[in-house]
Amino acid sequence: MTGAQATFWEQVYGLRERGVIPQDWGRGHLIEFLQKPVGRFAYRTISTLPSNYYVSRDGDGMGTAVRNGSAPRVWRVGRGRFRLIEDPDDDPATQKAEMTMAMDRAEDLRSKKGQGGGYGTEYYGSVGPPDRLGPDAEQATGHHDRYPSIPVTLTSSERQALSGRVAEQKAMYIVNKHLKDKYGNEAEIEEDQDGADLRVSAHGRTERIEVKGTESPTLAWPELEVSGQESHDALEKGDASMYRVVDVSGANPRIYVLTHGQHFTLEPESKWAVRRVPLGDDRYPLRGLPYRYDRPFDPVAVDEWEALG
Repeated sequence: MTGAQATFWEQVYGLRERGVIPQDWGRGHLIEFLQKPVGRFAYRTISTLPSNYYVSRDGDGMGTAVRNGSAPRVWRVGRGRFRLIEDPDDDPATQKAEMTMAMDRAEDLRSKKGQGGGYGTEYYGSVGPPDRLGPDAEQATGHHDRYPSIPVTLTSSERQALSGRVAEQKAMYIVNKHLKDKYGNEAEIEEDQDGADLRVSAHGRTERIEVKGTESPTLAWPELEVSGQESHDALEKGDASMYRVVDVSGANPRIYVLTHGQHFTLEPESKWAVRRVPLGDDRYPLRGLPYRYDRPFDPVAVDEWEALG
């Protein structure tokens, strides 16, 4: 299956089969071909699916979807790097052996985590200030101004280039621009694979960053959510900071550097899938279709009448 009807993983397989992307690839290799409007997938889909469906050959890493019972799709081979478990460069026997190994690895990890208390279920949570000031109070009092922030200036050409992108993409660009301005060529900026969005290494230290963007000029607490157990754990343990980028479409966005416990809390929420209630006609799928009777006047054997059984 190819084109718009192909699944995400089928399209990645196709890119590998044609030699468009290397055997060990990252999200950046996929965006050019799979992201809308050229492709059919949203940036968030491309950025999260590899992390959700990976399992590591060594160590104890696996993605959220795999942890919750789904079959793994990729090996994680390094920071921000993945390899298809069933890679087109391998023959069918090798592909089967690789998938068997990955399934066994995932089952082993699930079993070990279950004995030790487990990873738990997928985490969905809202983010808010520790004192729980509401959004109206924040706007009226300038409450957000007491959080540490960093001004960033975007040129008109940068704003034009970002105009067709969603808030998350704009925020990622703004944070990368800030980090490059701050550290220069000494900074090594890459995608983080352990619960945060970015990992920056410079001057002998490493910082992990969860990036959240909004069009609002304020922190807009009601919009803030964390999705994924790994992201929750990284923030709660202090292993990562949250960079909240506000006014992402403006000429002078600001980055608020927030730390769990000091600037915000994480509160669990439940989410429910929404399903359509069937319409009345759905109960009668054959209504309106033509009927055809084969030999309508033939006798019926007695043992074919259920009422007489």
